[in-house]
Amino acid sequence: MNKKLIFFLISLLIFPLPTFAHNITGKIGFYDGLSHPVLGLDHLLAMISVGIISAQIGGRAIWSVPSIFVILMTIGGLFGFLLIVQEFYFVEIGIIFSVILLGIGISIENKIPTKIIMIFVATFGLFHGIAHGLEVPAAANPILFVFGFIIGTTTLHLLGVVIGYLLIKNKISLITLKLLGLSFAIYGIYLLKKTSIIFIGILG
Repeated sequence: MNKKLIFFLISLLIFPLPTFAHNITGKIGFYDGLSHPVLGLDHLLAMISVGIISAQIGGRAIWSVPSIFVILMTIGGLFGFLLIVQEFYFVEIGIIFSVILLGIGISIENKIPTKIIMIFVATFGLFHGIAHGLEVPAAANPILFVFGFIIGTTTLHLLGVVIGYLLIKNKISLITLKLLGLSFAIYGIYLLKKTSIIFIGILG
């Protein structure tokens, strides 16, 4: 990855920042969708992880891995919007597992075959998309909402690519990256435990 590409990616990350200064709750679908991937830490970590893993793999994976996630997330978002049921426990569990497994993927660095990673990323993209679709605000334009969370997710993927690229340059930063992935996985395990307790409490 050359300096021009790094500058381009950083420019894309900086460009959307003014948008987040707007009132992003209710009313306008695009801003709701744009903010949705970053409002939940589980979504945020998973999006960044996809970018980091794609940078670790390198080559065409830098764009193909995030692209697969975004495509399946979009399909999942439209599906979630059309569902009558507003709560799906398995969707939340799928999102949490995406944080755990993607974090582990970062920490073990290229020990998993790329094709397997692609399958996992596609599956996780579907789960995240369904969650986005289920939470489309009543006052929002659903098409603009979907477009918004596509842009928001893509921006986070690019952030992950930049983080991954910068931290794979030497052994010390590589250790930092592995610890970062491990911390993501630990946080995901914490979320899994917390969510399970809540779910059991609801059933009880």
